[in-house]
Amino acid sequence: MRRTRTLGYMTTTNAEISARLRLIRRTRSLTLSDVERESKGVIKAIALGSYERGDRCLSISKAIVIANHYQLPLAYLLTGQRESKEKRSSLIIDVYRLKKLIAETQSEQSITTTIIYSFLTGIIKKRQDFNAQVLSLRESDCHYLTMILGCSTNEILEILDERKLRIVLNTK
Repeated sequence: MRRTRTLGYMTTTNAEISARLRLIRRTRSLTLSDVERESKGVIKAIALGSYERGDRCLSISKAIVIANHYQLPLAYLLTGQRESKEKRSSLIIDVYRLKKLIAETQSEQSITTTIIYSFLTGIIKKRQDFNAQVLSLRESDCHYLTMILGCSTNEILEILDERKLRIVLNTK
């Protein structure tokens, strides 16, 4: 039986929430054990696996804990939709993955990756969002990044996708 929940103007299913949970974790290259370790045992690997498979009901309080751990809006976790204030953002970057990529490939990173990292670090400092795992770039940020790199927006998207740094939110 497929249960559907209506959240405001959207419709979502338990299966979609489960798939989204798994996608978020895998996008960050984390195992279930990694999440348990990072959360200091607050999110148990066995429970998260059950949520991801849809074998266990996800309570609102646990959804909040998981969303906070991933530093994502609860609305995205539950619906896959951007919050109204995020709709102005044209690009969302996985800062967690970028930091990991920089650390892993320090000696062999490309100049493009270094420039992107420096640019995003500057935005994080300006916004004073030092714990950011995800960064929403505004239209003007994207414009400046195209000027710095000397390429088009589409080329930047290709670069980010190639490095798996862009988070694509469903806009149904």
